[in-house]
Amino acid sequence: MIMWLMQTLQKRTKRLFLGLILGLSCLIGCSSETVNKDDFENIEKPIYMDDSYEINTDLLNVKTTTTDETSLYRVINNELVDVGKVNENIDLDMSDIIFSNCINIKDTDLYVNSDNLKLSDRWYEKRNNLIPYNQNLQTTSMYSLYDFKGNLLFNINSQDDYPIYVLGDDINRYGILFQNEILYIDSKDIINIYENNNSNELIAKEIPVLMYHFFYSQENGETRVDGNYVEVNEFNEHLLTIKDEGFITLTMQEVLLFMEERAKLPEKSVVITIDDGDPSVLKYAYPLIKEYKMNATMFLITATEDPVLNYDYIMMREDGIELQSHSWLMHTGGCPNQGHGGRLQCVDYETGVQDTKLSFDYVDGGFVYCYPFGDVNEHAKSIIKDGGAKLAFTTAYGKIKQGMDLLELPRIRVTGGNGISAFKKSIY
Repeated sequence: MIMWLMQTLQKRTKRLFLGLILGLSCLIGCSSETVNKDDFENIEKPIYMDDSYEINTDLLNVKTTTTDETSLYRVINNELVDVGKVNENIDLDMSDIIFSNCINIKDTDLYVNSDNLKLSDRWYEKRNNLIPYNQNLQTTSMYSLYDFKGNLLFNINSQDDYPIYVLGDDINRYGILFQNEILYIDSKDIINIYENNNSNELIAKEIPVLMYHFFYSQENGETRVDGNYVEVNEFNEHLLTIKDEGFITLTMQEVLLFMEERAKLPEKSVVITIDDGDPSVLKYAYPLIKEYKMNATMFLITATEDPVLNYDYIMMREDGIELQSHSWLMHTGGCPNQGHGGRLQCVDYETGVQDTKLSFDYVDGGFVYCYPFGDVNEHAKSIIKDGGAKLAFTTAYGKIKQGMDLLELPRIRVTGGNGISAFKKSIY
């Protein structure tokens, strides 16, 4: 079973990272197996994945598939000891370490029986940019781990210590790092919080949120329509500058935690946002964001999209471009003498709330809103708040700082053709 699983997992990547699983390392007393390149040739790819889609990871991605729960094990005194449960259909990154019939969960000392694993449809990399606080938490002898939506993932029957990455919220859940993503522990499962000796990194006080719209290619005979159009090679230079200057690109969950003063971020942090969901994003921006393994957020006018989220968006989301709301059908005029006339400023409350909820549902649990035309007033803010928005962005100029109104945040418009010097000034 293990041999089949390890072979099949590796075939999930279009680029065969054979070195990752050749000559499997092991713990004391474990067995090891070697994989032959010939074993990979006829493993079937997922039905939706043709040769035009290149998987962007060298991880071994699997998920539990039991009808109920799957046991978690630790190796104690050279024996596997059952120390908890993991729910079904939870994505796990597996290492190349095996013990008996169990495979190690990467970056942990936990194991799962190989009979309870199958290939994951996920190919994205788990990413975390948060900096830990100089505090650790100590769990009770039985505790649970949840995702940021509150879904139960793991029940673990042992006392463990974790550095704190996210301070407790109004329901007293603290964030820890597990497999390079933030998971949460309820305060009732914490018996102690104590100081540690983590190094003090430079942390962000303010963060630039870049605003893009459209992209084009001079090589393909296209031209700039206005300042909202950024040439693809210019965009490449922007991303290369972000990388070379040592900046990291944030997810909106990280932005929210920072703005709520519950998490610390590196001093060189930046956010990439793209308004409207123009097809040029898929054609020109997405391949570069994928290549540089960066995070970005695309705000969709969801009523103008296909009734069901199409595969292109799912693919982009897997490779770092999260989807958030630019309204369902509010990207129109209708409010005279108010900014650009954005309809959300004067639409009736119930219609606006329903519109917001529809847009968040379309992007599968969205919580960030981008005001159509950047137009906002108190009526609009009350609508999107009650529709589920936790963050909202305007087109007003400026960097975001803790203490700002979370539903009226500024951004920095990126103007095509301004040159790299102007771009550098925008991120510093």
